[in-house]
Amino acid sequence: MKKKVLLILRGILAVALIAWIYNHADAADFGMAMASVNPWLLVALAAAVIAVMLMQGVKWWVLIHRFAPDLKLGRALSVHIESVFYTAVLPSGAHDVVKSVMLSKTQTPAVVWAASWLARLMGLVSLLFFSVVGLLYLDSDILPEGFRTSLIIAVIAIVLLSALSFSKTLTRPFRVILSKWVGAKIMSRVEKLRDGIYMFKHERKTLALAFLASTATHLLIVFNVTFVVYIVSGNFYFVECLAFVPLVEIMVVALPITPGGLGVREALMALLFVRLGFDGAQIAVYVTLSLFTKIMAFAGAVPPLYRTIAGKGKK
Repeated sequence: MKKKVLLILRGILAVALIAWIYNHADAADFGMAMASVNPWLLVALAAAVIAVMLMQGVKWWVLIHRFAPDLKLGRALSVHIESVFYTAVLPSGAHDVVKSVMLSKTQTPAVVWAASWLARLMGLVSLLFFSVVGLLYLDSDILPEGFRTSLIIAVIAIVLLSALSFSKTLTRPFRVILSKWVGAKIMSRVEKLRDGIYMFKHERKTLALAFLASTATHLLIVFNVTFVVYIVSGNFYFVECLAFVPLVEIMVVALPITPGGLGVREALMALLFVRLGFDGAQIAVYVTLSLFTKIMAFAGAVPPLYRTIAGKGKK
């Protein structure tokens, strides 16, 4: 019951944030702006979003495949895409848990969970790198207040997580404290995850390849947002997006309070658009196109739908 109430509250918050943005837009200007959007640009945007989903799955597979050579790329991609669909109503980042649970039924759980954690950590490092690079080339007056402080906090947090991931010495004190608060069953799973992550410590080639895939994936994410902004304004704000979008994505993961970060992501991006001089209608168009990209998550319905149809065909 509590989970259902929490889910409803998260949904209400997401809707409220989106409604707040639309409320500040002139209806006539918004309608004209939407009517001017080229449908072929939407097709290109949809293809780019699907490409991001596939690249994220490839990164995950690269890590797992090192210790599970029997795992086919198609299987990993299927599970990854399906998890995106299932987590459409769950907090941002929850698909890591969903897909790990799904694949752990047929693969070594420690390897799968470790790969999911490392894939997420690599994503955060890539995002942080892009944000710092963008900041170096950008006039800080354009960015919202508190940007530098938020970036510094993110740097400290991610550096700490990276250090803890590969050091048993650093994690030992935390294990002692954690063991006093959680049960033996949970602690056993934590230990397996820790051992799984440590397995990758000397797999430099695999880590480098996965990080390369992560960098390319998150660069495409930044480009996708830049592309949406271009559709809205007719101008490329790549450097601005390079600096701000990664930090937004990090904050959405760190604050999983709405389904898929819906509403929170758009509200944070609105802070940048206001600084760039966008009016309410332009921001509302951006939100509409952002919601359009969320529809791509329904591509994850293909694997379970296929299994259902195939299952009926065998009966």
